[in-house]
Amino acid sequence: MARRARGTSRSQRRAEAVEAARAVRVPGRADVAVVGGGPAGLAAAVAAAGAGAGVVVLERDVACGRTILPTGNGRCNLSNARLAWARYNDPAFVEAVCGPRFGEDVLGFLEACGIAVAEEGAGRLYPLSRQAASVRDALLGRARRAGAVLACARGVTGLAPAGGGWRVTWDGEAGSGALAAGAVVLATGGGAGLGGTLGLRVTPLEPVLCPLSCEALEGVSLEALDGRRAHVTARLLRDGAEVARERGEALFRAYGVSGIAAFDLSRAARPGDTLALDLTDGLDSARARCLVEAADGSLAGIVDPAIAAALGGSLERARDLRLVVRGPAEAERAQVTRGGLACDQFDPATLGARGARGLLACGEALDVDGACGGFNLAWAWKSGLVAGAAAAAVAAEGRA
Repeated sequence: MARRARGTSRSQRRAEAVEAARAVRVPGRADVAVVGGGPAGLAAAVAAAGAGAGVVVLERDVACGRTILPTGNGRCNLSNARLAWARYNDPAFVEAVCGPRFGEDVLGFLEACGIAVAEEGAGRLYPLSRQAASVRDALLGRARRAGAVLACARGVTGLAPAGGGWRVTWDGEAGSGALAAGAVVLATGGGAGLGGTLGLRVTPLEPVLCPLSCEALEGVSLEALDGRRAHVTARLLRDGAEVARERGEALFRAYGVSGIAAFDLSRAARPGDTLALDLTDGLDSARARCLVEAADGSLAGIVDPAIAAALGGSLERARDLRLVVRGPAEAERAQVTRGGLACDQFDPATLGARGARGLLACGEALDVDGACGGFNLAWAWKSGLVAGAAAAAVAAEGRA
């Protein structure tokens, strides 16, 4: 593919993408229609096409895979070498879907797409390139080689049972139309509206893996801490009892706290909870006091001097800085949307909706979310593979 000139504007690139989408011919019938061309949808398309199904991916955006690009700060945290059910909001369902070879299956899929993987701290797995764009390009290439039709700029507007299969209608910048499909995979990335129109129960959507808006207690100014970082042990307290704990980097902002620790705690936090931060990251209290004494009462050898100044030089506050949670912050930039189609309506062996033959779901379309560190993309890949393979099997039965 020829490189665009550096001066090409965003509007020009978008216009080119729309033109390319309009040039894609969408057949009137497909074995499997995948609604959504994000990570889970592309994995489903690859699995279904690999099983011999004719596949059409309908994506409302002007190109597939664009949601991959900002993941991992543009580096794409693909998975985790230490995948654990407890890091998901519905561990029993995720275990039933993903099975004992969860990690191996994800790595096998990435390898089959031509993606080399490298491990960093806490088991985080990244592409060897450390570039999300390379992951997207590899996935799109794999889907196309498998024979999937990537029909972008076409947002699905309707879904209804028809003739033993499904009628799917769409409208968008690339035009409007309809096709008949033997099976449909919902991979809508947190937008479960289509399932709701079919009578499926939907858990309300809310942003998670995002910063926390907080209010400082008297004597502490978040404005004075704005932009400072610390490696912390963070506890979430509700009515005095600990409900969650995380370790990791905290980034103070004028509105509250960002960083990995806050992102993970956002999955459990409620307005009114207390966020207790140990800025010494669990340093033994007796040793901490000795270090402060050795430094003539200064905290500079333990925490960022700017943080120490903002805390008035108080070791007690450095060890137990308390903030009141007001809610999520920067929700529009949340890494994950919690909620979606309630999982108990789906067979974990196939991710097919109970009582709706040929309707399947995967990724964030389902009410599954995981911690930071590659857990959400791991779920996207594996659930997409399960749903795609099952959809191909349903379509094959319909053709028989």
